[in-house]
Formats: sequence, C-alpha cells, structure tokens
Amino acid sequence: MRPHSRSLTTSLVLSLLLLACGGGDPSADRATPTEDTVAVDDRGDASTGTDEAADEATDEAEAGAVLRVVATVAPVADLVRRVGGDRVEVDTLVPAGADSHTYEPRPQDVVGLSSSDAFFGVGLDLNPASVALAESSLPEDAPVLLLGEHLASEDLVHDHTHDDGHTHHDDGHTHDDGHTHDGAGPGPNPHVWTSVRLAGDLVEAIREGLTDLDPEGAEAYRQRAEELRSELADLDDAIVDAVATIPDDQHTLVAYHDAWSYFARDYGFDLVTAVQPSDYAEPSAGDVREVIDLVREHDVPAVFGSEVFPTDVVDTIAAETGATYVGDLADDELPGEPGDPEHGYVELMRRNAATVVEALGGDAAALE
Repeated sequence: MRPHSRSLTTSLVLSLLLLACGGGDPSADRATPTEDTVAVDDRGDASTGTDEAADEATDEAEAGAVLRVVATVAPVADLVRRVGGDRVEVDTLVPAGADSHTYEPRPQDVVGLSSSDAFFGVGLDLNPASVALAESSLPEDAPVLLLGEHLASEDLVHDHTHDDGHTHHDDGHTHDDGHTHDGAGPGPNPHVWTSVRLAGDLVEAIREGLTDLDPEGAEAYRQRAEELRSELADLDDAIVDAVATIPDDQHTLVAYHDAWSYFARDYGFDLVTAVQPSDYAEPSAGDVREVIDLVREHDVPAVFGSEVFPTDVVDTIAAETGATYVGDLADDELPGEPGDPEHGYVELMRRNAATVVEALGGDAAALE
C-alpha cells in the first residue's frame, strides 16, 4: 500500500482550492482523467485515460507493479513515459494548451498528487506554484524531482532583464531584448527541454529518479534510457544537417514567447528577441513598435508565434516588416492526440526543427 500523504496540509490545500472553484460539486472530490492522463500499454504507446483504466492502474500500483508519477509539462511527461515504459503511469499536471508559467492547480491536481509516487518538474522557476503544490500534496516519502537542477550551470542560458521588460540574449547567439521570467533579473531560462542535447541529460536524471523509486526496474530503465538517448542523438544530427542548408544570411529569428534560447544556441541561430513581455501580458503598442524596429534592424526573415499564446501581434509584426509569419511553433504541446504515434517529444522537436528550417529558406529533408 502507499504511504500516508501529508494529510493535514493536503486537506487544507484541497479545501481552499474547492472553495475557490465553487466548492460543493461532489464530482470535484476525485481526479477526473483527461487527455493529459497517459497510460502505457505493452508497446509503450500513450493512450487516453478513462475512469476504468485509472482504477485498474491504481490497483496495479498498490500491488507494486506500476509507479504512478506526475510530470509538470507534456514534453517532460513523455520523456518520463519513454524511460518508464510499462512500469510507470504518468499524469501531466499542466493541460494541453495551458500556460506552464501561470497555470493554477485545480482540486483534482491535489487528489492526483496525493496518490502519486513522485513529481517530475523542471524547476528553474518555470512554475513555482506547481512545485509548492507537489511538496505539500505528495505522500511523505514521495520525492519532488526537479530535472533542471541536474543540468550543469554552464549549460543553462541566462536571461538579462533591462528596463524595457524584454529579454535580451547577449551571449553571441541570442540577444535578450527584455523578456525574462517573473521579471526577476538574470536567471536561467527554464525551457531546457527545447534543447534536444540537454534532453539527453534530462533522460539520465529521469532514469536515476525512477531507479531510486523502483530498483527492481533498474535494468529496464537503463535500456530504455539508452535507446531514447540514441534516438535524441540521431535527431540532433538530423537537425544539424538540416540547419546547414539554410542560407548564411538567414540564421536570424524572432519568437513570440521566450522558449527558444536553447534551440538557438545549439544550432547557431541569432535569436534577436522574444515579443512577449516578462509578465506574459499582451504586448503594448510600444512593445510591438520596438520589436518591429529590431526585426528591421537585424533583417529578420521570420517571426514565430506560440501555440499557447494566440495573438495577432506576430502577424502584425510580420506584415509591417515583410518577415514570414510562422504560427505553428510549439514548445510544450505535443503533436497529434494521446495514443497517436506522433504524440511525443521526439516528434515535437523534429517538427519544430523542420518548421524553423523551412521558414528560413532551408531544406528539411534530413528531418523526414
């Protein structure tokens, strides 16, 4: 059986969340499986959870056959799923289409965490509220594993806040124009999973975490992690080959959300700016004008939108400058639907790389 949860703290948090959501609905007393609940079959494919499947998974977990864990965002959840295989059931805390920075946990999140064996987060201030909730809601001996803390400090991209509220990347490949996270001054960008190279390090941290939780599965986790890291290395090679086809004067871009610093660094792009202010609000007219000036100054060939921040601003910037508008770049929303073969981290980054390469005049054949 699972250890008792931190029942007093969890009950208090749950009560407050229930009051905030209107309280009296009995259906809020248990977690409702959604498309973000990932069950794993014998082939390792993701499938949409159901009440019946969730009940069966609970029984299996209590029998010691399956770990139940929660991961903060979909890309991390998929990496955990790939390493865990049929020994691990993974739920995603932040639903598809939600902002991972500002997501506010729901009552069912408390319930789900209270019966889980671990929480896999990014850390690096991606969503401190989710980490705090996990710390207060998990069973007493269930760890909160922040994968970003396993990365070497020299591998992290630091953002530098200026008075204009935009992030300026000044490391030679990215120019921070003032959009940072929580407006907290220099700090590591938390979107580490957008680096396929760092994803290999995240996989190793996940393997270690799962092995500590389930020593009997150590060899299975080792094999699956090794296979996944090899797959990521192959993808990295393919991205390098595809990026090499981009004309030399087309390696400059602008993104709406500040999620692409690592991708830009890895593959030699000049990321001029992120459009969105550091408080994640809609850019003001002054913000838009500043970005338009930067796009013109740097002769940026393409501006990229964000799947979780629908806005006409990027389209406006493109129209004003003649840059190509690309609206389908995704940093934390997996392609397809749960259960689809393409619904995973590797395909997410393959598609993102192809999108960037083609928008900048290159040939993405290496990524097919």
